[in-house]
Amino acid sequence: MACTGAGKHEAAALTDAVDRFRAANSEASRTATVESLTALACSDAKVCDAKRTCVEAIEPTAMALSLKDQVTLKLGDLEAARLAPDASEAQALPAKLDEASRLLREGHKKMDECDTKL
Repeated sequence: MACTGAGKHEAAALTDAVDRFRAANSEASRTATVESLTALACSDAKVCDAKRTCVEAIEPTAMALSLKDQVTLKLGDLEAARLAPDASEAQALPAKLDEASRLLREGHKKMDECDTKL
């Protein structure tokens, strides 16, 4: 990203936010990072474009990882017999995994574009 002045600071903050998202290992830290990324100010057109693309990559990725975490917890409940296999929550797990996979593909596709713009 070729930026000057405020644009360089904004680009560095954007890169830092994307890096923090990649390093996040919990839903809470991913959510906080997404919120901080979307709240980043941008005045430079190139930074704003990169931010938009990165948000379009990170939001579905964060949602996918959240769904995956939910499924993991419910599978633990199934294994520990805290959730019956015929319960509606258990029956919804395959659809949640499908949605997580779709969102993850969407996020990964956009993340390549985000990386290029950074």
